[in-house]
Amino acid sequence: MTKRKHCFVWMVMVLVTLEMPLSLLAMDNRESRSTLRGLQAVCVQVENLDPELKKELKKGGLTEETLQTVIERKLEVASIKVLSCEEFRKSDFAGMLYVNVRILMPETLQKYTYTVDGERVPKGGPIERYLYRIDVELRQTVCLLRDPNAKGLSTTWSTGSLGFRRLDRIQAEVTEQVQTFISAYTSLNPK
Repeated sequence: MTKRKHCFVWMVMVLVTLEMPLSLLAMDNRESRSTLRGLQAVCVQVENLDPELKKELKKGGLTEETLQTVIERKLEVASIKVLSCEEFRKSDFAGMLYVNVRILMPETLQKYTYTVDGERVPKGGPIERYLYRIDVELRQTVCLLRDPNAKGLSTTWSTGSLGFRRLDRIQAEVTEQVQTFISAYTSLNPK
């Protein structure tokens, strides 16, 4: 990678990092882990994969459906009960494991060309590495101390990462972040 492209990638990474609200920075500490105690199950919600990159992401195993299946299996192997979103809404002792994957190609500012089958690719050929941001959050129903009848969904635990990798490594990074959740959960809810 040329020095100019390298500087551009770092500038984009800094801008993406600065875009994050403080509340979304990773919260994997004693206080946030304590909110996992007694959690009986989770539902999994994966979102925000760019539809314009759908074909490219599919090649790297980064579809919402694929990630959903991989994450649910990983949780089940760790003996964490997985619920459907409908079951989650009916439960008082479950949380939502929310996984958000944002992928940005540094070349998005360049002009594109299209292949014969309609696939959009940057001039100069396909991209090997992508800038990404992964947020993994546990959201739970909470109530206000001043009004216990006022309830809402809030992030009580989170982790995440930001980087520049190939698509297959981004999927591996998602599973590593989910493993961080599993470790936090099992530390407070032994079998």
